Order: sequence, then structure tokens, then C-alpha cells
Amino acid sequence: MNIVVVDDDEVARLVLARMVSSLGHTVFVAEMADEALHLVDDEPVDVVVSDWKMPGRDGLELCRHIRGRQTLEYVYFILVTSLDAQADALTALAAGVDDCLVKPVDRFDIQLRLIAAERVTALHRRLAEQMASLERIGVEAAASARIDPLTGLGNRRKMDEDLDVLTSRRDRYGQRFGVALLDVDHFKTLNDTAGHQAGDDALRQVASVIRAKLRRADTAYRYGGEEMLLVLPTGAELAAAAAERMRDAVQSAAIPHPGRPGSGSVLTVSVGVAEAADDPADFLAAADQALYRAKSAGRNRVALAHAVD
Repeated sequence: MNIVVVDDDEVARLVLARMVSSLGHTVFVAEMADEALHLVDDEPVDVVVSDWKMPGRDGLELCRHIRGRQTLEYVYFILVTSLDAQADALTALAAGVDDCLVKPVDRFDIQLRLIAAERVTALHRRLAEQMASLERIGVEAAASARIDPLTGLGNRRKMDEDLDVLTSRRDRYGQRFGVALLDVDHFKTLNDTAGHQAGDDALRQVASVIRAKLRRADTAYRYGGEEMLLVLPTGAELAAAAAERMRDAVQSAAIPHPGRPGSGSVLTVSVGVAEAADDPADFLAAADQALYRAKSAGRNRVALAHAVD
């Protein structure tokens, strides 16, 4: 173990350090409590063996400070007392001290304490690892709960959360953003002709094309069914240009559409674009209306909400 020995008495400090070192441990020595704190902060310390009475911060204050750190790492604390301070041992334990030793320290006594310390610190280390693992699992579970399992895009829950944040930033800082609602053309025909598994595969391929074309600040979500929503940190015109690039990329990917036989039997998308200038329900409705116009005009095109609305 890594053990810090703290004592303002040089002779006592060196004798105890040699004793601990002879038991096979790595020893750091400190003359004052503040020096010991620096060692605890900078090194992977398992145990502190500290004299109680020291100038400035005493051993009990040192223990309280170590216990007050916001960390999962546990430092076993042994307080060295004089014989007439034995009555204060219960006070020390209540303050967070793990064990006490009475001066002069006997090698056998310190060996027993360090065996116990090794068991306790090993247990705390396992608990800390388990807590860290559970925390990672929790973070991963929270992330997966916001991802659409079919497409790998954000789901509606994630979309709603992000739109709330972006709308707040827009209102507070004037950060414009646009939304593009994308719908796979003739998707029902594809499902009816080739089956729902082929439809799912087509959605996965469209999502893959979209992810490849997203810029760092862009985000994409599965809006529902065969509809996907792009959120673009820009005004309406530039958002429409980005949506056009997405539309062209999907067509260029030449994803087969078995429900549309002939030389042009590839999957295409229609897109409705709106600037997020009001509440999410309103600008999403505007994007949906623009999408309806794009489909009514022949599909495989982008329509901008404010062009007509």
C-alpha cells in the first residue's frame, strides 16, 4: 500500500516510516498536515498514519479534511496518540478516524492495523469500481433511452428535450435554427410490395445517409413512421439548402424501391423546411405544411414554409 506518515517530530517520523517500510509498503513522509494533504491529493494514497498533536492543523483536523473530499477513493486513517490521550480515542473515531495507536508505536501493533487497513481499502476500492460501473451503465441506459432502435437517430423524447434547449437559447441569445421534416416518398407502396422488413431496411439506409451528411452542429431524429427531422443551426434559407443536399444524397444513394418498377426505381424523399421562430408545436406544424406542399408538387423536392405561408 501507499502510506503517508505525518509527524512534526523528525525522529518519531523517521522511526515510524522505517517500520512501515520494513513491512513492505511504500512510504511518503510529511512534517505537517498541509504537506500530507498535498500528498493525498497528488498520490494514490491508501493509508495515513498521523500524529494527533501537531502545530497548525492537528491530526484530527487532517482526518476531517480528508473525509470531506468529494471522491470515491477511501483513505484509511490511523491516529497516533499519547497514552494520556486514550480517553479521546472515541472522539477521534467519531470524527472519521479508523483506528488509533498509542505511543511509542510497536511494530506488531502497526502491522496489525495495516493488515486491517489493507482489507478495508480493498473493499472500498471494489465498491468504488462497482459504483463507477453502475454510473456508466446509468449513463448508457439514459443515452439508449433517447435513441431510436431502428434508425440509430435520436427519438422523439430526445428531440423534445433538444428543441426545448434550442428554443430557450434562441429566445435568450438570438441563436437562429431551422427544422427540416423529411418523409420517404411512396413508403406505403414499398411496404406493401416488399414487406415491412424491407421497409425497415430502407429507413436504416436513409438514416445512414443522413448521419453521413450531418455537420457537427446538426442533429437528426426519427419523427415517426417514415418521417425524420433535421435540426439545423441556421436560418430558413440555409436550412433549405442543407435539406436539398440531404435530399440529393438520398437519391444518389440509389436505395432500391421495389414498389416503383422501372429505371427510376430508387428511393427518394420530400422535405419541408421552417425556421424555428415560435413555439416548437408551431414551427413543426409549419414544416409539416411545407412537406405537404413538396409532396403535392410531385415529391422528391424541398419546400420552404415561408415561401408561401
